[in-house]
Amino acid sequence: MKTVKELEAIEAELIREALQVQNACNLSGVVYSFANAMQALCDLAHEQGKGTDWKNTHRVSRLYADKIKDLTGELRFKNGASDYNEQDLSNF
Repeated sequence: MKTVKELEAIEAELIREALQVQNACNLSGVVYSFANAMQALCDLAHEQGKGTDWKNTHRVSRLYADKIKDLTGELRFKNGASDYNEQDLSNF
């Protein structure tokens, strides 16, 4: 088990990396980095007894999600993925 100081250092590094990603222009690189960050957040959550909501709403998750939205543009589905229909692909 890691000490509180070690956990805080890991979290601080994840935050630094998420902030650095804000200048990125390569979606695949951002997604790859996000996957690694989420694995680290999962490990931190497990060590601290925290759950899915903590990971989903963590500032690292939000920074990456915001950057992905920035790189991909506006969401075109009013109701999320439930609006997706293969026959409507031509509307993109």
